[in-house]
Amino acid sequence: MNELATAARGRSMTDDEQRDFDASSREVTDLDARITAAEAEADRGQGTTVSRADASEIAKLCVEGGVPSMAASLLAEGVTVAQAKERIGAAEQINDLVALARRRDSSISAELGAELIAGGKTVEQARAALFEKLVANDEKTSISSHKPAAGDAGRGATQPVDLVADMKRRHGVKA
Repeated sequence: MNELATAARGRSMTDDEQRDFDASSREVTDLDARITAAEAEADRGQGTTVSRADASEIAKLCVEGGVPSMAASLLAEGVTVAQAKERIGAAEQINDLVALARRRDSSISAELGAELIAGGKTVEQARAALFEKLVANDEKTSISSHKPAAGDAGRGATQPVDLVADMKRRHGVKA
């Protein structure tokens, strides 16, 4: 490229020289873009490196927090110890919420906490998901606000009761 530029000084380039110059220019631009991308990738790779001491601390925190399976993902992401503490604390809260929900409704899976954590859910998102499960399960339960009358026991719960006729019958009022 330097040869072409030197040869072209002081005069206009021929068509062949211009074509060679443009091709060389594109090649240099392409190489610059590749170098920039490689340097950026190297910088990103260095940004996610965790020191041995931090990796050990993160793994220890995960085991103590009851979420040992989280250690690998935290280390792969290259989080700091402070970020790991925050995420482990959130995981503990999610597991506590699932335990509370299971006391209310045993049909909720014991593994739901692990699923929510693996899905990257926040405490608020986990709380909302548990609330929806509890509400859905409560809606399945039939609730009646009155005690059936003695004569209604054999009729079944789906047949309507004529309250006026029932009151007249109970109080001996003739229709």
